[in-house]
Amino acid sequence: MNKNLPLSFRNLLIGTVLLSSSAMAQEKKADSIKTNALDEVVVTSSRTEIKRRHVPQSMTVINKAVIDMTSSQEVTDLLKKNSSISIVQYPGLSSGIGIRGFRPQTSGLNQRSLLLVDGRPAGTVSIATINPSDIERIEVLKGPASALYGSSAMGGVVNIITKKSSGDIHGNVFAEYGSYETTKLGASAGGNITKQLDFDLSFLNYDRAKNMKLGNGNLFRKMLGANSALYNYTTGPVEMDDKRSDGLRRDYTKLNYNTGSLRLGYQFDANWRLDVRGERFVAKNVESPSDIQFGNGQPSTKDIERHNEEATLSGTIDQHHLTLKGYTSQENNLNNTLLTVNGLVAPYASYKSTTSWKGIQAKDAYQLGNHSVVFGLDYSNASTRSQSFNPNGSESAPYSPNYSLSSAAAYIQGQLNFLDNKLIINPGVRLDLITYDVKQTPLLTTYAAGKKTNPFFSPSLAAQYSLNKLFTVHATTGRAFVTPDAYNVAGYSEKVNAGKASVIQGNANLKNENSISWDAGLRFNKSDWGLTADFTYYNTYVKDRITTQTTVPVPTETTPSGFPISSRMTYINANKANINGFEAEVAWDFGTLTAKDYSLKVFGNATKSSKAKEVTIAANGTESTKDIYNVPNFTASYGFEFNNLKGLDLRLSGRYVGKRKDTDFNDPQFPEIVYPEFMTADFSASYTYKKRHTVTFLVNNLTDENYYEKRGFNLAGRNFALRYNISF
Repeated sequence: MNKNLPLSFRNLLIGTVLLSSSAMAQEKKADSIKTNALDEVVVTSSRTEIKRRHVPQSMTVINKAVIDMTSSQEVTDLLKKNSSISIVQYPGLSSGIGIRGFRPQTSGLNQRSLLLVDGRPAGTVSIATINPSDIERIEVLKGPASALYGSSAMGGVVNIITKKSSGDIHGNVFAEYGSYETTKLGASAGGNITKQLDFDLSFLNYDRAKNMKLGNGNLFRKMLGANSALYNYTTGPVEMDDKRSDGLRRDYTKLNYNTGSLRLGYQFDANWRLDVRGERFVAKNVESPSDIQFGNGQPSTKDIERHNEEATLSGTIDQHHLTLKGYTSQENNLNNTLLTVNGLVAPYASYKSTTSWKGIQAKDAYQLGNHSVVFGLDYSNASTRSQSFNPNGSESAPYSPNYSLSSAAAYIQGQLNFLDNKLIINPGVRLDLITYDVKQTPLLTTYAAGKKTNPFFSPSLAAQYSLNKLFTVHATTGRAFVTPDAYNVAGYSEKVNAGKASVIQGNANLKNENSISWDAGLRFNKSDWGLTADFTYYNTYVKDRITTQTTVPVPTETTPSGFPISSRMTYINANKANINGFEAEVAWDFGTLTAKDYSLKVFGNATKSSKAKEVTIAANGTESTKDIYNVPNFTASYGFEFNNLKGLDLRLSGRYVGKRKDTDFNDPQFPEIVYPEFMTADFSASYTYKKRHTVTFLVNNLTDENYYEKRGFNLAGRNFALRYNISF
C-alpha cells in the first residue's frame, strides 16, 4: 500500500481546501462578487428567519445555484457532494445521513440526525425520496438541536426549504439525457395569480432505462492504494479484494420515479396569510441488486408511494409573529422477491410497510426591541405497521411489531443581541412528553405489547462575540436524545446460511439514548477580499447509547424453526460514548479580491473525526471499546468554480471519504470490516444565452472510480448528462 502519497494528499486537503459550501450558496447575479454569504437568511437554527451572520451554530447552506450545478440522482447526492456529513447509500433509493460522528441510518422513525422539510418532519424514512425539483435551499445545522426540535436532533438537522414564489409568474422547463439511457424531465413555475393568490408548482420524472456500470478507471484508488477492505475475524484480519467488480454492468439497477408538488398561498391582508402545500412521490418497480458477493442471487424490487400535505397560517399582531402549522404524511413500501434459495420464482410481494406522520406546530416569535423570543408548542405522532408474506400469498410474521411514537412538547428560545449585535446569546429549553406504544401485531408472538410515557428535558445555550470586523468567536452546548425504535426493542429476524442461523433479536429493556455536546470555534470574514473561514471543535458525550452486541450461543441452541444458531446479535445500551473532532470551512473568491468582473472561487468543507468510540460493559463488568460504524475518520468536499457573470459557469469539485468501519451481516460470523478510503471528482459546465436558454453538461465520477458508501452495493462509474433549460 502506498502510504506516502495518501498522507501528503490528506495534508493538502486539510491545509489548503477546507472550504465552504455556505459560500457557494450565493446567487450568480451581476453583483454576486459583492454578496456576502453571511447575509443569507436562514431559519433552522431558531425556527424563525435570521441572518446567517447572527447564528452561533455551525451551518452549511446549499442553494439553488449549487444544486443546479451538481450532478445528482437524488437529494442524497446534493448533500454528500456539498457538505461533509456521513452517508450510507444504496443504488435503489435507500440512503441515510449522519452528522458529527453519529452513524447514518436508512430506516426507522428514530434517527440521530433529523430530516425536515420547511421545519416539519419530512414524512419519509429515506432522504432519497425527497422531491429535488422544489428545493430553494438546504440548511445543514451541525450540533444538538433537541431544545428546538425534540428527538433525533442529536448530530444535527437537515432542513430542506421549498420554493415560495411571488411577483410575476415565472418558471422553467428542462430536459436532460445521459448515460445508461437516463432521462430527466422537469418543470416548475411560481408567482402571483392575483394580487392575493400566489403559487408554486413543480414536477420531475427520472428514468434510468439501462443498468448502470461500475467504475474501471480508479485513478484515485490507485493513488491512495485503497484496493481492499479489511475483515477483522476473531481468528485474525483478512484482506478482501475490492477490484472484484471493476467495470461490472450491475444488473437490477434500473430506476424510474415521478414526483411533484403544489403550493397555494393566499394573502388575506398586510398581516395574515395562509399557505397549503402537497407533495407526491411515486416509484414503481425500483430495482435493488444483490450484494456483489452473491452476483444476482438476491435481487428484489419495490414500489414506493409517498404523499405529504400541510397548511400554515401565519400573521402578525403587534410585535408577535404567529404561526400555526398542521401536517400529515404517509409512505407506503411494497417489496417484491424475485429469487429464493430454490432459484427464480414468480415475483411475489414479500413485505409491505406503511409509515404515517401527523402533527401540529404553534409558534410565537416575539420581538422585544433588539431581542426576540420564540415560544412554541409541538404535537407529533408517527406510526408504522408492516406485513410479511410467503410465496403463496399467505401472511407470515413480520420482522418487527407495529408501533407508534407521539410527543407533546413546549419550547422557548431567545435571540438576545447586545453591544450593537457584537454579542449574541441564544438560550433555549424544551420539554418533551414522549409516548412509546408497541402494539399487538398479528402473527408476531415473540414479545409483549406495551405503552409507556417518558419526559425528557433538553436545554441549550449558544453564543458568539465579534472581536472585531474580521473575527468572531462562537460556542454552543446542549442536551439531545433519541428514543429506541420497535425493532431495537422487540424485533426478531434470522438468516440461514449453510444450515445455520444468524439471529438478530431486540431488547425490551432499552433506555432513551441521550447526549451532552459542546463546540467552540473561530469565524473569519473579510468581505472585500471575498474570504470567509470557520474552524470549529466539537465534543459529544453519549449516555445509554444504543448499539449492537454479538454473542456466541451455546452449541445446542436452535431457532423456533429448528436451525442451529451460529451467532446472536441484540441491541443494548452501551455505558458511554465519546465523539469529538474538527470542522473547517474556507472559501475565497479571487474575483472579489482583485475587483474583477468575474467570480473565481475555491470552496468546500471538511470534518476530521478524531474520536468516535462507544464503550459496552458486559454482564461480568468487562469493558469493550469499538469505533462507531459508518463514520469516516475524515471527510471533505472541495473544488473551484468560475463564473464570468455573462452566462458561463464552470465547476470542478471533489470528495474524499476516509476509512470507516461496518459489519458484514452476510457473513455468519458478523465480522467487523474496515472500508478503504476513496475519492471522486465531478465536473459541470453551463452557458446561459439571453437569460432564458441554459445548456449544462455534467460529468459525475470523472475518474471512473469503483467505490461504495456501503460495501457490496457499489455506485455508478463515470457517467455524463446534457441538460437544456428554458426559463420564462
